[in-house]
Amino acid sequence: MKAIKVLFVSRPNLYSQAGGDTVHVEQNRQFLTKAGVKCDFWDGHQNPKEYDLIHFFGLSRPANVLPLLKSGIPLVVSSIYVDYKQADRKASGLRAFLQRTFGQHALEYLKLIARSLKGRDKLPGLDYLMEGQRGSIQKILNRCDHLITASNAELEILRKDFTYEGEHSVVKLGTEHLPPLNPPREKKDVLCVARIEPLKNQLALIEAQKGSDWKLHIIGDAAPAHQAYLKKCKREAGPKVLFQGARNHEECASMFNKAKVHVLPSHYESTGLSSLEALHFGCQIVVNDHPINRELFEDQANFAKVEDPEDLRQAINKALMQKEDHSEWLKENFSWAKAARSILAIYLKNQKGGA
Repeated sequence: MKAIKVLFVSRPNLYSQAGGDTVHVEQNRQFLTKAGVKCDFWDGHQNPKEYDLIHFFGLSRPANVLPLLKSGIPLVVSSIYVDYKQADRKASGLRAFLQRTFGQHALEYLKLIARSLKGRDKLPGLDYLMEGQRGSIQKILNRCDHLITASNAELEILRKDFTYEGEHSVVKLGTEHLPPLNPPREKKDVLCVARIEPLKNQLALIEAQKGSDWKLHIIGDAAPAHQAYLKKCKREAGPKVLFQGARNHEECASMFNKAKVHVLPSHYESTGLSSLEALHFGCQIVVNDHPINRELFEDQANFAKVEDPEDLRQAINKALMQKEDHSEWLKENFSWAKAARSILAIYLKNQKGGA
């Protein structure tokens, strides 16, 4: 049987501005390649008709895949959808005003145009400019042969805003990309690994630290559009809040390994990757009390109302007292190898010419 040829499509700056979705896409590629699938990244020049299937990652950034929809090649979509509504309501006055006036999808449209004009993103094509953000996402879902989400809760969120009645699978992420480190005799302090921006909500975490005995280590940097938020976080931070800046994978692994608790106070997360990484290194975790997190982490996490610093503080204090071992649960439920087998079965069912 000849190898399946798949064209991977994602945001243009997937590697130049790496994030959790970069790990998601790259690990899928690596494990699918081991399974015999030929995976190429779309660079704007390949002929899609030379491939058996297109796999698009990231519904929140729809512009790049739109030109390929006319090819007639089967389309699988990994949603990795991000809902910025709550974060943008709490962002700068202009963002909040634009969201209230025009709605979230119009705001996302304006954000992309602004990034493009500043040279921070690829200028979208005419099809995106004509369809808009919401129309572009709906067009992709209309054309989609199989939709993959990391949870059923994510699918329900999509269905509240869009129409999709096609084939769907839940495929969770994995942790095999992480090194097996031996935890120190004593794990201590609180850690947050995430880009610094309103969506990730570090400001509430800084407020929660005030008056507490524990140290807070914040790993990450802010994109150019969020420098004002970073400055505000630093202004509000006390002496026990330590900003470590961006760190490479090895340095992050070392920080996870030393920390007692990892907190991801995001208003919205689709896959919870940094929390999974924290569990891998033996941390107790605190996450937003959100349907996606409830489904992903079951009883392995401490849930908090992240808009409320006092509730967040109480959840962190509780986590600091815990000694639960999450390793077996993590191995049973999250695996890139298992994810690749599930995706390969989807490819075989949907590839050009049938299984």
